[in-house]
Amino acid sequence: MAANIDSMMYYGDTPWHGLGTKIENAATSAEAINAAGLNWEVKLEPVTYGNDHKVAEGHNVVVRQDNGAALGVVGNVYHPLQNKDAFSFFDAVVGEKAAMYHTAGSLGIGEKVWILAKLPGYVRVVGDDITEKFLLLTNTHDGSGSVKVLFSPIRVVCQNTLNLAIREAMSSGSKISKVKHSASMGLRVSRIQDDLGIISAKFGIFEQMAQRLATVQVTQTAFADYVKNIGMVEKDLKTTRSQNIMDEVSALFEGRQKGGTMPGVKGTAWGAFNAVAEYVDFHRSTRSGSGNNLDTRAQSILFGSGAALKQEAWDKALTLA
Repeated sequence: MAANIDSMMYYGDTPWHGLGTKIENAATSAEAINAAGLNWEVKLEPVTYGNDHKVAEGHNVVVRQDNGAALGVVGNVYHPLQNKDAFSFFDAVVGEKAAMYHTAGSLGIGEKVWILAKLPGYVRVVGDDITEKFLLLTNTHDGSGSVKVLFSPIRVVCQNTLNLAIREAMSSGSKISKVKHSASMGLRVSRIQDDLGIISAKFGIFEQMAQRLATVQVTQTAFADYVKNIGMVEKDLKTTRSQNIMDEVSALFEGRQKGGTMPGVKGTAWGAFNAVAEYVDFHRSTRSGSGNNLDTRAQSILFGSGAALKQEAWDKALTLA
């Protein structure tokens, strides 16, 4: 596997980053966890120091049991969520055999785990521009974050992963997005399992918002201001880099994006947002210590700066409407 993806499986078309083990059928949770190389558990061990191995009170090391790798140092209140329990949780939320597991894997040495599952049905924005429904679960084994569940529309025409929280539209949705690694985590997860209706409502809200964006015309000048306002480029475009980014994303907006000439896409707020999303997913330079890496791009798109930029682009697109 590449430098930062520890293990991964995928179903269907090869992902944009070209990584992972392909499976021929949309996996059940049991099949997915094995194909993704996630059939391992973690345990907590005390932190010791010095020649006499004194215990550092209040701290533990999260250790992979299959290879002994130390994933992170956590406090005493930290409770791990095992990979198998994360998949079981997904089955409970979505319904056993109702979801199709499309990708799953771990990053680094296993400190971050994700599962992406497709739900039945789709969202039709306008004409043939449809978006499939996915749920994304992320979990960390190093104490760096909570267990998170996001709804993740994927625009079929170009496989953009949108990863939208729609905070403004449904603030109550935040109650299904995070679970802390604490003693009450099991109870909290069980409550999330009762909230599938909120997930369905989020997709309905997304459909309504996207359809609204597809009716709003955006001039080239307004699009340039939009790109500047989301922080993709410097507002004065003084640097060559900023000008190049503006030129490339503008070309996508003007029709070069996949599906960009369809009615409701070209010259609209929906097209503006997807021009940014396509730029982030397929064109944006994402650098690591060893240069451009496909796995670094994958991490950015799903969890990092790329996901944050697309969320900001969505929020600002709504203001255009």
